[in-house]
Amino acid sequence: MNNRVLLKYHSVFGIIAGIFLCILGITGSILIFNEDFDSKTFKECKVDASSDVLHLDLAIANIQQEFPNWNTRIIHFKKGETIVFNIRRPDARRLVFVHPETGNIIGNIDENALFTKWLLKLHYSLHAGLIGRFLVLFAGICFLLSILTGIVLYRKVIIKTLLFKTKVKTANKRSFYSAMHRYVGVWALILNLILVITGIFLAYKVVQSGMVTAKTPASPLVTASLEKSLKNIQDNTPDFNATYIRLPSTKEGTITVNGTFANDPFFYSQYYNKIQLDYATGAIEQIVKTKEQPLVYKLNSMILPLHFGQYAGIFGKILYAFIGLSGPFLSITGYFIWYIRRKQ
Repeated sequence: MNNRVLLKYHSVFGIIAGIFLCILGITGSILIFNEDFDSKTFKECKVDASSDVLHLDLAIANIQQEFPNWNTRIIHFKKGETIVFNIRRPDARRLVFVHPETGNIIGNIDENALFTKWLLKLHYSLHAGLIGRFLVLFAGICFLLSILTGIVLYRKVIIKTLLFKTKVKTANKRSFYSAMHRYVGVWALILNLILVITGIFLAYKVVQSGMVTAKTPASPLVTASLEKSLKNIQDNTPDFNATYIRLPSTKEGTITVNGTFANDPFFYSQYYNKIQLDYATGAIEQIVKTKEQPLVYKLNSMILPLHFGQYAGIFGKILYAFIGLSGPFLSITGYFIWYIRRKQ
């Protein structure tokens, strides 16, 4: 395939992807800082408590009494800090804040009303339901094909561009746009490949979940002491750090404690390590370590942290934000290059 034909495909894929990339790139760059936005929203629900107090069992009992038959997750449970529950039904999601000493509910927020959740839904579905999810998946595939054809087109100048050995010509608009398009595309290449490949897998999972009718949970009452269970986990697996707890949504279910093991690679998701407990007795039924699982399981574990930069500090997040904006920039400059060429 000659360069002229390849350039045509590169332009077509880029223009199609570009229709959506402006939305996906901008929303993705903001979502990198979603935890920072949410922490300000939750500031009013923070409490001052003794640093060694965490009445988790009392909190769970109050939540299950107040919100029976909700899919319940505990997303924050540090000693002396507000306990945060994420409760879900097919038609609703709420964040419930509980005092760590008294176990009383001190806050209740509609999660879907949060700016970050509205933005996330725009990012993965364009607020267009199942059709929007398919469009995001299609846009990701087009962007990947655009990147791959671009690599072939610019293969001879990639190294020179990285070393700033190619000139930025300003003789005319087309030359200038082409140079800027090439520089941004080459310097953002690796992270854009990571973002688009992980994004395609995430979009595929989102499409799959959108095709399944969600069931209303029939959550059993947890009678085991989760405080004792967490202590038992700490004694038996001292290299495990619990960060997330899922209560059973059916009578056949278990309590699932997610977290990280010492010496796990930084790009493993906290949600793939699992310690499953009997919700009646608190006994450990199964321990799943990501590093001991097959390659496919490990790859699935990497997708979310790599896509959203969950492993990165503040400087890493800023880098991710800039790379996220490179997609819209490439789309806009690519469109102008195509338009000027077509006009000429």
